[in-house]
Amino acid sequence: MMKNMKNKQYGIGFLGWSSILGVLAFFVLIVLRLFPLYSEKISVLSAMDAVANRPDIKTMTSSQIRNSIRKNIEVSSNSERFSNPKHLKNLVKVVKDKKTKKKYIRVIYEGRNKFVKDIEFVLVFDHKLELGGSGGE
Repeated sequence: MMKNMKNKQYGIGFLGWSSILGVLAFFVLIVLRLFPLYSEKISVLSAMDAVANRPDIKTMTSSQIRNSIRKNIEVSSNSERFSNPKHLKNLVKVVKDKKTKKKYIRVIYEGRNKFVKDIEFVLVFDHKLELGGSGGE
């Protein structure tokens, strides 16, 4: 009886290791496809925060605010979405709340990254931050 037990395999075999590596590779692929989207999001949020808290923000025009956000994003990431000044005007808006008379920076864009064939990851970014204040919506 003891002789039979020595010949039995204990642990994971080839099929077990193959399935574990397959699942692990799947999740690594997902992380690699999502990372650029969230990296850009973090860059945009930090650029918005840096510009909104500038001491001279109340005297800046809308185009100066947009250019300042563009420069901050260019320093922290290589996002092509914010490099074109004409396209930047559609992404970054300086809006004024009619009730409170406060000014806000609002950035709206949609980031896409292909996963496999017809499947894409989509990040919808819509963030508003008060100028000269902290906190956002």
